[in-house]
Amino acid sequence: MILYKFDIINHPVRMRIFQTLYSGPYSINQLSRLLPDVPRPSLYRHIHKMLDAKIIKVAATRHVNGIEERFFLPVFGQVRLSEIHDEEGMKKLAEHVSIYGWVVAQDFARYLLERGEPNFDDISAHDSTFYATDEEYRQLRNAIHQLLHTAEQQPPIEGRTLRRMFVLGYQLATLPHETPDHNNGGGA
Repeated sequence: MILYKFDIINHPVRMRIFQTLYSGPYSINQLSRLLPDVPRPSLYRHIHKMLDAKIIKVAATRHVNGIEERFFLPVFGQVRLSEIHDEEGMKKLAEHVSIYGWVVAQDFARYLLERGEPNFDDISAHDSTFYATDEEYRQLRNAIHQLLHTAEQQPPIEGRTLRRMFVLGYQLATLPHETPDHNNGGGA
């Protein structure tokens, strides 16, 4: 069983390449400008591993001075949560979420630093905790997913810029609630 291609994507540099290709297609030359801290030989090595694993694809080619330049895009749908049935799969998924979240957070931090001036109308950072039944949570999750799916279908036109919204939802660990017993006297 191929373990959901986590062994390939669960690498900080490959995850950054994959995330960068969201706004592609990009060639290795373009990727080297977008990821200046990754040496070009490393880019080549990681791109080839990702191509071999089919988590990225060649979207276009062009010839420049007799040399073929390839442009890459990510292949989505590689992580199928319904296929994770064992502890090893859960460990790989947890590692994936950790690396993915780190890459997104680093990208967001880089965006803030490059911006130079705060524009809080242009960013969304919100951490919410709330109580909900399983059904209430599913309804909220599905509504958010539907809104995001609708936004993802909008074509690029003048005035629209490529944006990211990273949404993660899960049940928090809590201790059982203890209600104070007001009949036990208490007080000084």
